[in-house]
Amino acid sequence: MSKKYFLAIDLGATSGRIMLGGKDLPLTELYRFETPVRHLPEGIHWDFEGIFAHILDGLKAIDTQKYPVCSISCDSWAQDFGLLDSRGVLTAPPFSYRDKGAAVSSRARLEYIEQKFPERLEKAFCLLHIADLVHFRLCGQMRSNYTLAAISGLAEDHPLLAAPADCEIIGRVDHPALGNLAGVPVISGAGHDTAAAYAGSGVQEGELLLSLGTWLMAAEPWQKEKELSENFRMLPLVRKGSARRCGGMGLWPFQECVKLWKKRGEFPGYAVLDAEAEKCGIKEWNDPGAPELFSPDDMEQAIFALAGRKCSPAEITALLLHGVAHRVRQTAAEFGHDFTRAVLVGGGSQCDYLCRLIARHLPCPLVTGPGEASAAGNIRIQQEVMGL
Repeated sequence: MSKKYFLAIDLGATSGRIMLGGKDLPLTELYRFETPVRHLPEGIHWDFEGIFAHILDGLKAIDTQKYPVCSISCDSWAQDFGLLDSRGVLTAPPFSYRDKGAAVSSRARLEYIEQKFPERLEKAFCLLHIADLVHFRLCGQMRSNYTLAAISGLAEDHPLLAAPADCEIIGRVDHPALGNLAGVPVISGAGHDTAAAYAGSGVQEGELLLSLGTWLMAAEPWQKEKELSENFRMLPLVRKGSARRCGGMGLWPFQECVKLWKKRGEFPGYAVLDAEAEKCGIKEWNDPGAPELFSPDDMEQAIFALAGRKCSPAEITALLLHGVAHRVRQTAAEFGHDFTRAVLVGGGSQCDYLCRLIARHLPCPLVTGPGEASAAGNIRIQQEVMGL
C-alpha cells in the first residue's frame, strides 16, 4: 500500500464531520452533518441513532480503492454518555448536557438518572461516552477512552466504566453496512475533542492554546505534581499526559442564531454578516456564558431580552462576537502569567472579524492554527499508533 489514509469522525456539539487525511493528502472533509437533539418529555437527549446514521452515510460513500484506509477513530465532546444493557442496546437516548436537570458532568448526570430514572440504571451493564459509543457500533468492543473517562468525575474503577483504552487499536470495523471498510482497525485515541485539538494545534511550551467552537477552552501544559487552582480543571491528554484548562461557553449562542436565520432565509453568509457586524459600530457585548443563553427555547429572543431591545442579525453578531472576545481575555488572564503567543484553533479561527477582536484583547500575539484541529489531532494520533 503506497498511499496511506486515515479517517477521523469528529463530533462537535453542533455539527459532525468525517475527515480524511494522510501524509500525501491535506485534511479533507468528506461529509458534514448536524448533531441533532431530541426534546422528549424526560428532557433534552442526543439523537444518537440519527447521529450514527449520518456517520454510516458518510463512511459508506468512501471509495477505498482510491483512498486505502489504514485506520479510523472518533473524537467527540466530553461528559455525555449512553447506558447500554447486557446486549449492547441503549437503555434510552443519551442525555444532552443542554438538559438542565444536572450539571455538565458525567457523575452529576449519572446521579440524576439514578434519582429520576432508576429503571435506566437498573438495566445498565456499561457506560460509554459518545466517541466510545461510536467505536462500539463500529467494531463491537466496549472500551472507555482515557481522555473521556478521566474528565468524567467517575472513579477509575467505577463498575459501569468499560476497560480503559489510551492510543491503541481496540478492534476492527465489523458493521453490515460498511463492507468497504471491513477489517479496518478502530483506534481509541484522543476521544475528547479538546484533547485531540491540543494534539493537532502545534502549540509549544510557553504558548496558550485557545480552542474555540461551541465551547471555549484555553489550555497549557501542566505537571500533575502542581496543584490546580480553583478556576482550573485538568485536561487529560493522550498517553496519560495532561494540561490545565479553563473556559466556558464559546460560539453556541451565535451558532443557534445562525440556524434561525437560515431557517427564515435571513442568513447572507458569514463574510457578509461579519462585515455588516463590524460596520454597525456596536461596542456593547453579551456574555456567551450568561445562564439565559445556555438552553433557551428561542436564542434570538433571549438575546433581545439581555440587550433590552430588538436587534438585527448584524447587531446580534457584533454583540455575541464582542462577548466571545471579552470571554477569551478573561479566560487567558486566569492563568496569571504571560505567554509568548496564543494559538487559536477551531471554527472561531476562521472568522477574521472575531480574530481581530480577540487579538485586541490579548496581551500576547495571536496566531491561528487549524480550523479542524480536533480532526487533525485525531489523525496524527492514528498515524503514531499505526507507526506510519
